[in-house]
Amino acid sequence: MIEFFKRLFHIRNKKRYPEYIGSNPELDFDNTLQTSKKPRKHPDADVHKLMIEATRIRKTKGYPAAIKYLRDFAEYYLEEQNTALITCMNKLIPYMKRGTIQDNDEIKKYLEGIISRAPTKTEPYFLNLHITMANLFRSYDIEEATTYLKNTLEKHGYTIDTYNIQIHLTDLLSENHKTTEAKASLLHAKTLLNDKLERFKLIKMQRKWHRSYAYLNLFLDNSNNKVNYLFHRFVEFALDMARVLNPIHIDQFHERKDMYYKKERGFVDTESYNKVIQELDLEQRKDSLLKEIYGFCFEEMPAILGVSERQLHYQPGDQESLEELRQKKIFHRKPFKELPVLEDKINHIVQKYIK
Repeated sequence: MIEFFKRLFHIRNKKRYPEYIGSNPELDFDNTLQTSKKPRKHPDADVHKLMIEATRIRKTKGYPAAIKYLRDFAEYYLEEQNTALITCMNKLIPYMKRGTIQDNDEIKKYLEGIISRAPTKTEPYFLNLHITMANLFRSYDIEEATTYLKNTLEKHGYTIDTYNIQIHLTDLLSENHKTTEAKASLLHAKTLLNDKLERFKLIKMQRKWHRSYAYLNLFLDNSNNKVNYLFHRFVEFALDMARVLNPIHIDQFHERKDMYYKKERGFVDTESYNKVIQELDLEQRKDSLLKEIYGFCFEEMPAILGVSERQLHYQPGDQESLEELRQKKIFHRKPFKELPVLEDKINHIVQKYIK
């Protein structure tokens, strides 16, 4: 297993690599000096494999071994200024709460040490560690979590770099029934989004916005808000598919589509979705509604976003001209301007079933 991880990270110096299996971990709050390395990311799939391994260790060897494994990788990611640190910490902190005798203050102190060493000035993505801290607070006091994120935004500003923090704060406000403040927060966050942002980054941000607005509508009382929930939930779904709609990797679109059909991903069996369907008296028509939404996102949306029928159904070995290949390779450079079209189409479908 160690050799697998070495190959995964192309590590030559064995001493720098985390030895992830060890004795009971103890919290160590000593800070180390930051390096001047340029922040970098490892592929998401690699990080995902490591988090799966953490789960396996927890199940077979218990929380202490899994915590040791994750703490060692956290140190490695921090040393390398690798943004995979956020994923690692989001796994580690819940494990520390469930599997150690340390109290919340000790875990908070550990996380504060990590945050203080993260190079947020050179890579603002590390600011998302503040969401990890807010989730720690949320586990025992939602007001403290809300206050923490507000203070973080006051310090770092309401900018595109803190967009994820703003969305997380909105969700906390919604959950705490501060819906007017939550809506104002969402409307401000929306002003930060424009089609000058990199295509897939913007799609991801728009998706988070619609997901958060759908969540907000769950805490509002009238029937219009139930309709709004469906609308924003379906737009969020469309954007989830748009995130993987790239002709150069079209297999990812079909893989995600299959996951929705198999209910391995999605909203269909969630408590909130089923409750809204019942409250809107759509139980008898929900299959037809979902079929139409799926049909639009899987079959019509690709063309709207500029993916041709030939590109959508490309199979390895199909003949392609140099111009066709060039068009596929530059697709990611196209600005994402089609959201209003997607919203109009989805709203039309929803309103047809409501009426």
